[in-house]
Amino acid sequence: MTINLLNTDKFKTISIVLKFKAPLDINTMSERAILSKLLQKTSAKYPDEQQMINHLAHLYGAHLYSHVIKQNNAHVLTLGIDIINDKFLEDEDLLQEAFKLLHEVIFSPNIHDDTFCEELINTEKHLFLTKYQAIKENLGQYGFYQLLKSMFADDAMKNPSFGDINHLERINGKEIFNTYQRLINEDEVHLYAVGDVDAERVDELTKKYLPFAERKVHLSGVQLKQIDNTQIMIEHIETKQARISMGYRFDVKHPESSYFAFIVLNQIFGGDPSSLLFTNVREKLSLAYQIHSQIDARSGILYVLSGVNQDKRLEAIDTINTEFSRIKQGEFDEELLHTAKRMIINQKKESLDRPKGYVEIEFSNTFGAAISEEQWMSGVNKVTKEDIIRVAHTGTLHTVYCLTSEGSE
Repeated sequence: MTINLLNTDKFKTISIVLKFKAPLDINTMSERAILSKLLQKTSAKYPDEQQMINHLAHLYGAHLYSHVIKQNNAHVLTLGIDIINDKFLEDEDLLQEAFKLLHEVIFSPNIHDDTFCEELINTEKHLFLTKYQAIKENLGQYGFYQLLKSMFADDAMKNPSFGDINHLERINGKEIFNTYQRLINEDEVHLYAVGDVDAERVDELTKKYLPFAERKVHLSGVQLKQIDNTQIMIEHIETKQARISMGYRFDVKHPESSYFAFIVLNQIFGGDPSSLLFTNVREKLSLAYQIHSQIDARSGILYVLSGVNQDKRLEAIDTINTEFSRIKQGEFDEELLHTAKRMIINQKKESLDRPKGYVEIEFSNTFGAAISEEQWMSGVNKVTKEDIIRVAHTGTLHTVYCLTSEGSE
């Protein structure tokens, strides 16, 4: 298993984080999502959640957590623990206790006869169903997921990280156990340790308590639906303001110059309050209550998400496309370019000031060629106006998804 260590005295805590990476599969996403919570909340030794909470309290308030996300074309289960550094305590070895607990929850889960407890599973199902309902009630989120369903060919990319809601309702303890077996035997596993710790000590404890083999999973590429022209999708729904979600596709290769240019392009287009979309579409023309762009940088996909007046939605779409055309024509000044690069670099530096930020940045390097933070920042700083124009010309508008009220036609 790959071990990544950031030995730093910036933090009073030590974070031990495991990342389990598997191919994104609609048939296992729900099982893995529920499994992540079952591993976090109980184990064979601590068979109910209160016992686990009591044990964490005994470890000076250690924080055990887990979640799943879709990242690029992988499904990633994160399991981590944060503890106080031993140097602030007397006669304690919390680092070893943290590794022992991770070993306990991973290799001795709360199972009987090769199945997880149905009562606990039903509790987690209910929580995920509530989360899904919250997405439907948040029109911004709902519109974004409707956009994803319209853009992608793969069902796994169309759904939240916890999978298809109908599949979620049907799964049982035996299926989750089978998923658990695949996770510990087949997933690509990475371990991260952040804090004032000794590398040899981390290596020793990892070999003793987390003896995962070195594995590499194969990930297929992200596939969009094949279309001849831009898809325009309209869904009539009760809403006070129209919600417009737009998806663009670009030709981007990591870690070549197009990758860095794409990151800067997004910042200029709609990444912050100095961007073209914010200053022109929202501030000057008052076409949007809210608007921003975000990217999946390695996949070359850019999303524009906005809330606009019902009667101005067509004008807003046209204006968003006009602002993108301005970038293609190089109609932005050098000051905006410099501001964008400065903001991106500052955001990266800020993320490195948090244990989670370090872990996520280092883990992102497992999806392709690994580049150092210095190389990444240098790549951003080297981006020119011509680089941005070049990558902008590869961009095409794939889908527009609009939520609007019935009477707004």
